[in-house]
Amino acid sequence: MSPSAETSAPQGTTTSSTIASLRESLCSESTPLAIRFRALFSLKHLARSATDPGEAHAAIDAIAAAFASPSALLKHELAYCLGQTGKDAAAPYLKNVLEDLQEDPMCRHEAAEALGALGDAGSLDVLRRFRDREGEEVVVKETCEIAIDRIEWENSEQRKQEKLRQR
Repeated sequence: MSPSAETSAPQGTTTSSTIASLRESLCSESTPLAIRFRALFSLKHLARSATDPGEAHAAIDAIAAAFASPSALLKHELAYCLGQTGKDAAAPYLKNVLEDLQEDPMCRHEAAEALGALGDAGSLDVLRRFRDREGEEVVVKETCEIAIDRIEWENSEQRKQEKLRQR
């Protein structure tokens, strides 16, 4: 493609192809882990900074697609990055990881922490369920407790008053 053809492409086309390329790198088990992590962090940046909700969602979907990997280390970072996007569209993927009892506890713990980072009160029920679950891993229980506290504070009147005082 010539430079002039690329600059005349409809807005979003370049970002869309970038997301597709990064997704391919991130999800490929034959790609070296360092390159996969670079793709992950690039997708996180795109999701976080996107002004178009469709682009943010595409980047979040690309990150979540890599949960199919057998690498617990990678999946831990996927959950962390989804929480760092600040986008509620990441919550369903994180809830799925938390609810998957076959998933590594380290990944489930990070999914709970990421849900807390998002601050969405819609995650409280699932977090409470795993905090209170009989036989649950301690690391998951404790992280759910911290996430619940954070979400409750994030949505509290006290926090709203603190924000008003800062202005």
